[in-house]
Amino acid sequence: MNESSQSSRLPPLMSDEMAQLYIREQTNIIREEVRKELEAEKVPLNQKELMEKFGFDAKYLKKMLANGLKRRKQGRDWKYDLADVYEVLDYLKENFRGYQPRR
Repeated sequence: MNESSQSSRLPPLMSDEMAQLYIREQTNIIREEVRKELEAEKVPLNQKELMEKFGFDAKYLKKMLANGLKRRKQGRDWKYDLADVYEVLDYLKENFRGYQPRR
């Protein structure tokens, strides 16, 4: 028997209707995950959370503040919006001069 005659006898793995239902459910799950991630991006982070999320140390955070990172005092904590953090990171990336040895 050749391969084409074998495949024509096999039943379909999934009907079109079932495949569409499966794809629709997977799409809904992905949409929900993306929505949750976007909501999390809107929540401002305190200094400790920011340093943990991006792996910054205090020295690098000071550098970012010197380059225009905005923050606000909320209770005892300083809060940072992720949109501002990404903006300063882009600025630093665009203005990176490479390694400059000290003289």
